[in-house]
Amino acid sequence: MEKMVIELINFLQKWGLWQDVTILADGKAYFPACNNEDVHCGLPNVKITVCENPEDYTTGITDEADRYGNCHPVWKSFSNPEHILDMVYEGPLYMLLRHDTYEGVKKSDIHPDAWDYIFAHTEILEDYMYEKYELASPEELLDQILEDRLDNSDYTAWDPLVFDTWEEYQEFVNGEAYENGEEKLTPAYQRYGTYEEYLAEMEISESLSIEDIKTVWEQMVSDAKTEFIRGSDMDESGSISIPEIAGEIKTEFDNIFDRCGLWYDFGFSWSLTCYRK
Repeated sequence: MEKMVIELINFLQKWGLWQDVTILADGKAYFPACNNEDVHCGLPNVKITVCENPEDYTTGITDEADRYGNCHPVWKSFSNPEHILDMVYEGPLYMLLRHDTYEGVKKSDIHPDAWDYIFAHTEILEDYMYEKYELASPEELLDQILEDRLDNSDYTAWDPLVFDTWEEYQEFVNGEAYENGEEKLTPAYQRYGTYEEYLAEMEISESLSIEDIKTVWEQMVSDAKTEFIRGSDMDESGSISIPEIAGEIKTEFDNIFDRCGLWYDFGFSWSLTCYRK
């Protein structure tokens, strides 16, 4: 039973669900500690106390009808009298088990392994990348780089070493806009320290490929992941809601009981109890 409890706690901590939860098993009560200094079997933030009577936790008020059909509130526990394993919960675990949704989870509580799954199976990262960079793929990054270097409307490709006069260049490009209606746009080569740097950059740009910007894109993705998890000016909330992956998380939860030869049933909306198969 202790191994199963540890597996349950590990699952709950992975998905940020280890809050407002108490697991009752083998005469003990397991619940989140006030700090990470309480460690059990390598898991932080786990407090353990003796629990001689699980029904102290699982008893609640419900209505029962008397012989005349009149309903009266009574205190009752729906737990399996054998008390193999019971759980009581509120917060995000309650939302997952009772409403089939994954919401109200603190970002800081989610384990990196769970974040890897979230980023791989949702569009959260793509949406955030577009919000942050207005880009959603390395192909779009390449297009942006090439547009900035080769076709930036804020600069002109006018080069006095290629064209003898501005008028000759204008004739070649079939006219080009003037800045403020009068002044010529800044020549692109003036963006660089030397003319040689400009020529080298143009030569590189003309043969630039996805592979060449792979490292840059990977760093942008990594930065976006870190910023999204930690929060930023664009996302100041400390929690997250991703209902579309609730089914997968619930299945992972159910599989723990299945592997241990148990099944569970709900008592109150905030409790469950286990039975042997």
